[in-house]
Amino acid sequence: MKKHTSRNPNFVSYVKSKIEKNYFSNHIGLTFDKIEEGYIEASAPFETFIQQQDGYVHGGFTSALCDIVCGFAGYTLVEEQQRVMTVEIKVSYFNRGIGQKIIGKGSVVKAGKQFFFCEGEVYAINNGEEILMAKATSTMAVIHKK
Repeated sequence: MKKHTSRNPNFVSYVKSKIEKNYFSNHIGLTFDKIEEGYIEASAPFETFIQQQDGYVHGGFTSALCDIVCGFAGYTLVEEQQRVMTVEIKVSYFNRGIGQKIIGKGSVVKAGKQFFFCEGEVYAINNGEEILMAKATSTMAVIHKK
């Protein structure tokens, strides 16, 4: 993974302030386990409300987690008061998800002035085994303060 340098020396506290205000990620019980320049990890327990009718992780939860980790990975690199917003995302599903915990990993592949290209991965942790459920590619627009 390419090493990035944040445009904000206080990026950890800036990202944490954005996470606090993200009602959706708080509602679904995400815990942000790693915040590094260009990289985020978040996890959630395998609860019934994230399951579809057959007991596996719902695809909507999986794609939302991809979007969240890609977006917050982008937030680690912007200047204070800038934001990122998703302009496009593609999620590919590889395996059904079941287990005790779900982990999302997001990284910035290329950080441009106007757009960031990001990747996300979602894993199910089942009896200690990490199973890749999905991968995503996304483009995040950098929103500049007016």
